[in-house]
Amino acid sequence: MRTSSRGIQLIKSFEGCHLTAYKDAVGVWTIGWGITSADKAVTGKTIKSGLTITQPTAEKWLIESIKQRYEPKVEKYEDIYHWNQNQFDALVSFAYNIGSIDQLTANGTRDKATIARKILEYNKAGGRVLEGLARRRKAEHDLFCEPMIVGYPGYFPELPKRGWYIKGDGIKTNTNLKGQIKRVQRVLNWVLNADLVVDGMYGEKTVAAVKKLQKMAGLTVNGKFGDKCLGVCKEYKKIVR
Repeated sequence: MRTSSRGIQLIKSFEGCHLTAYKDAVGVWTIGWGITSADKAVTGKTIKSGLTITQPTAEKWLIESIKQRYEPKVEKYEDIYHWNQNQFDALVSFAYNIGSIDQLTANGTRDKATIARKILEYNKAGGRVLEGLARRRKAEHDLFCEPMIVGYPGYFPELPKRGWYIKGDGIKTNTNLKGQIKRVQRVLNWVLNADLVVDGMYGEKTVAAVKKLQKMAGLTVNGKFGDKCLGVCKEYKKIVR
């Protein structure tokens, strides 16, 4: 799973972008979209007084930091929680600010309801409640608790159409097997941000993405894209948290 544009906007809305290094609320040198020396593996820089960067560099550091440092911190609990996109986005934002979700999840032992409640408690810096942190935690909490709605816009040419989707064992179709699988992969990329290569091969990554969809929708998890998966993609349905 990858952080969606909504998740990135959430991070940006609270971090703000500074092209000259500054000290944050607890005295840590920061630059760009909340980048510190903790991100040196990504930036190759020690953030200190006098450092300046360009806007493209700030954007690059943000995306690479999310990808390399913070998404893995949320993804490592995927087998326990099966995050939906809203939960993943909220927790990446949380990790971007706090550093990890290990304590929040009690190393994967808390349930989702407890995690949601505990998010709100991380509103202090230097031992005092900060208004900005309280607002951020509320936004992350609300996104975490917001049910996923999987639907489609009025015009979406890649949407599955009856007659071409994968049936039965995920292999048998009447015509143009490779083209049909490509359409399935495009829809999975759209619905799940699955980041699949659209190659028409029903391989392990495609099967894993189908299973992800099935888990989120409460379907039998077998990796076969059939009528019920088609229904999830075509109709507005709530995905279980």
